Amino acid sequence: MAQSEDDTLVVALPTFSEQTMTPWGGSGQRKTYLDTVYEYLVYLDAEGNTEPGLAESWTVENDGTRWTFTLREGVPFSDESCGTVTAEDVKYSIERLIAEDSRAGPASTMRRIIDTVETPDERTVVVNLSAPDFLLDAGYFGEAQQLGIVCKSYSESQGEAVDSAPPVGTGAYVLESLVDGSEINMVRRDGDHWRVDPQWERISFRAVPEEATRVAMLRAGEADIAPVNFDSIAGLEEAGIRIVSAEKTWSPVIRLGGVVQSDPERFNAELPWADKRVRQAMNYAIDKQTIIDELFAGQGTVASGDTPVAAWDSVPPYPYDPDKARDLLAEAGYADGFDMVLKTFTTTPGAELPLMAEAAALYLAEVGINATIEPTDWPSVRSEWTGGGKLDFAMTHRGFPFPNPENGVEAGFSERSLFASFTSDELEAKLASLAAETDRAERREKLTDIGQYIRDEAGAIFMVLANEPYGVGADVSDWSIDTSYVYNFDRAGKAQ
Repeated sequence: MAQSEDDTLVVALPTFSEQTMTPWGGSGQRKTYLDTVYEYLVYLDAEGNTEPGLAESWTVENDGTRWTFTLREGVPFSDESCGTVTAEDVKYSIERLIAEDSRAGPASTMRRIIDTVETPDERTVVVNLSAPDFLLDAGYFGEAQQLGIVCKSYSESQGEAVDSAPPVGTGAYVLESLVDGSEINMVRRDGDHWRVDPQWERISFRAVPEEATRVAMLRAGEADIAPVNFDSIAGLEEAGIRIVSAEKTWSPVIRLGGVVQSDPERFNAELPWADKRVRQAMNYAIDKQTIIDELFAGQGTVASGDTPVAAWDSVPPYPYDPDKARDLLAEAGYADGFDMVLKTFTTTPGAELPLMAEAAALYLAEVGINATIEPTDWPSVRSEWTGGGKLDFAMTHRGFPFPNPENGVEAGFSERSLFASFTSDELEAKLASLAAETDRAERREKLTDIGQYIRDEAGAIFMVLANEPYGVGADVSDWSIDTSYVYNFDRAGKAQ
């Protein structure tokens, strides 16, 4: 970069994912860099409590089916032609995110519950839901999800090129330059910002897939912040690099394709793991605590679900029991095991996923299951996973906590979700009962029951609830992350 590196925060990331620039243009992985540009109606504090964002206040009525948001007045977009945020911009952002061609992770489930969006005046947005959602503010409309607010007029003017056009939002930074697949450089907007006071003139995101290279960059002062593998922590701390972690912020998991049982188009009855006993056997076969100790440096707990959900804390995980695994395989007609494909890739967090795949494959081999590891990338497998066909492979993935945990359950286990990895008619009925329940205590009990059911049905190979460690260099002063899946690099302090 031509500018001085002294005023540039360098963040080294394993991947840019699709490297598209609209909230609806791809996965939530892109929030690492897009959250410096786009802002949200609702923000969360470190404890997960809601705080006003672009919406200064909001109310919920009609038993959780009607939400009214009052917008903050006078928040300008980065493009002067857009003026300030209006209700029409918010309505457009919502409707574009849930459109049929949206590639955003929560699009399909949001599309199911959002009925209509009204704009009575320039500062009022009324969202009518087809089912109650008492945590819409912290969940789908909060900063941990993908509803970044865009400028309607600018987005429409770009036409089909909008996904690759420079993003226009209300955040403190704008796109300065990029090198495809290598660098995304953001520069701070002129003047004071309504929400944050960035201390860095620029933030340079660098795509660095190799863990060893990210670690070397931290040691050499060439990167200021980077996600690191657990086995790198001790050496970095010895070198004076600070480690910032959030507990149980992601869930390394192995998802089994082709088990969307309530959808004939996506259920592959020919798969060995179409049989519940086989899925259970795969869970019993893997020593997850040893994987936590060896691969995750002890920074995690054995998971009973595919994502961190507080209501599932009482659900017991599968113990390591290879003999029981062999018995179940024999009962299901697979005493000699079977062959399978396990696809894997790296994400942020998730640099350990390929190693976890190898470890899992070794344990599966002990009970006769031959898992062939197939390295790939998240955009490729994501496209295949959401294509609506009869999948015949498994994949490593990383679940993450949702401020509204019900959103995560819907994403992974509702037939209406393109991301679903397991469904059943019984589970659909349980989800429908949860959606219709208006009493919060009853909702939590039903959510716990759903977690127990998914565990018993072995809806995935549940692995780990893991911490998320980042290496932080000496030029960064105060910076922290929490469990809200938020990338707040615009709040990183600068050491004097």
